[in-house]
Amino acid sequence: MFRKLLVIAVAVAISVFCLSGCKKSGSEPEQKTMADYEAEAREQINKDNMDKELEQLEKQLEQELSQEQ
Repeated sequence: MFRKLLVIAVAVAISVFCLSGCKKSGSEPEQKTMADYEAEAREQINKDNMDKELEQLEKQLEQELSQEQ
């Protein structure tokens, strides 16, 4: 009798764990689209700071190229 109850309890526990493990987590980041990047750039870059932003991008590209070599 006790053995049957134990088997049923274990089967129920395994079923609950299996079913709850199939949920997707809501913390997955969304991938940005090209439109998202363009909108972000329009907000951050303006006529007053575009030279500074361009210099920063050029430095970043130079660093990445030097790391690859």
